[in-house]
Amino acid sequence: MSQTEAEIIDEKVLGMTKDGLENLLANLGTETDKRAHSTFVNNKRLSQDGAQDELNAMYRTDWVSGKIVDIIPDDMTREWRSFNHDDLTSEMREKLEAEEERLNLKAAFNEAHKWARLYGTAFIIIAVDDGKDPREELDIDSIKPGSLRHIAVVDRHRVQRGDQVQHNPLKENYGYPTEYRFNETSVVVHHSRVIRFDGIKLPFDEFRRNGYWADSVLDRIYDAVTNFNTCTNSAASMVYEAVVDVVKIRGLMGYLESEEGEKLLRKRFSLASALKSFNNMLLLDSEEDFQNKTNTFSGLPDLIRTFNQILSGASDIPATRLFGDSPKGLNSTGEGEQKNYYDKIRADQVNIYGPKLSKFDKIMAKNIGIEDETILTYEFNSLFQLTEQQESEMSNRDAARDQVYLDQGVIKPSMVAKQLKDKGTYQNITDKYIEELEEEEENAGLSGAFNSDPESELNSEQESSEEEQEEESSTSEESEEERSTIPESSSEPNEQS
Repeated sequence: MSQTEAEIIDEKVLGMTKDGLENLLANLGTETDKRAHSTFVNNKRLSQDGAQDELNAMYRTDWVSGKIVDIIPDDMTREWRSFNHDDLTSEMREKLEAEEERLNLKAAFNEAHKWARLYGTAFIIIAVDDGKDPREELDIDSIKPGSLRHIAVVDRHRVQRGDQVQHNPLKENYGYPTEYRFNETSVVVHHSRVIRFDGIKLPFDEFRRNGYWADSVLDRIYDAVTNFNTCTNSAASMVYEAVVDVVKIRGLMGYLESEEGEKLLRKRFSLASALKSFNNMLLLDSEEDFQNKTNTFSGLPDLIRTFNQILSGASDIPATRLFGDSPKGLNSTGEGEQKNYYDKIRADQVNIYGPKLSKFDKIMAKNIGIEDETILTYEFNSLFQLTEQQESEMSNRDAARDQVYLDQGVIKPSMVAKQLKDKGTYQNITDKYIEELEEEEENAGLSGAFNSDPESELNSEQESSEEEQEEESSTSEESEEERSTIPESSSEPNEQS
């Protein structure tokens, strides 16, 4: 083998399968490295059956755990949604909004999402009559107006999954149970009659091992919550030990050997403490020594703030929202952090709530008599609340933009009125008013009177003036020709005379 050729050594042959960073001198990555023996073990298993008590205790007694569970569903349902498709008339929108209010759909999504985050899985049960047994698949086409009675929220501890699980990947419910049975009842419902919410989804093998239930969000952040509470509780305990009085007594052990000596000792320093509290004077024997030690809290705020940041990152909730903490840093307003959080909430609304609402909207539309061909589209309302100044500036920008497009003939006044009505800018803009505007625009367009383009108006005026000038010039030429023929007929009598 030449010197320029590299020799390839199979480490498996030598029994040396290596991967990662290794430093023999520093024992980094070797067997003597203490860090190399660290492994992850799921000891708590909060989401398994029988561990409900600790989850309940965390949610009910620990304010941080409660907020982590509640904040995301509260923000995702706070402003809710608005139906906005042109195919929907105002009457249809009012019916849909009234039906949502009757069913309390917004609160149901909020509650089901919370219990899913706390326990791992929760359901919205749809009580609808389609003429079939609840164990059979829901037939949406058979739903008649008034068949949707109500909806109910239940958590996973009140439901048992059926024995059958869908293992066919071509089916819609692949990997999930085909039916659910309610505890303490004989009621069994098909999976198509429920809307399922999951907390932390698991890989399939872990999902199956967990009884086809998802994990609680508190499972993953259990250590972060524990460390945060340990730090804050320890800081609170240190307050009691902020100032410690140390008294040295000769023959202390002799006093403690008998019950009578303990009583004398207790009486002695109870009296000394009372005198100190009364006139800030401490009486001691000449052989007794008194010292006062004070604990320092200088590094404690930074330590608590560090655990705050860790818990905020673990829960994926900004510290400004989770702890109500003000933004840190020079000229920091927290708007960027808030915007990123609201973008995440909007993405979760679309990805998590979107498919569930699409399914439920079909059932709700059939229940109130909306035709199948009607397109039900909506948008989630903005979570970002503008100040009065920001609203005024945005309204001015919109008004200036609309005026430019009106002047150029791109849009019509009725289009602007529709947008103002949808935004709720003016409450007195009604559908009837918009229809009247559209009729006026149509009539004006047929008669040629409606023209919002000033340039076209100027061109039409110039064309009309040019046409008038041409007509005047043509009439003047005709009159001159007439004058030129008159003298020939009238000159004969003058010559004769």
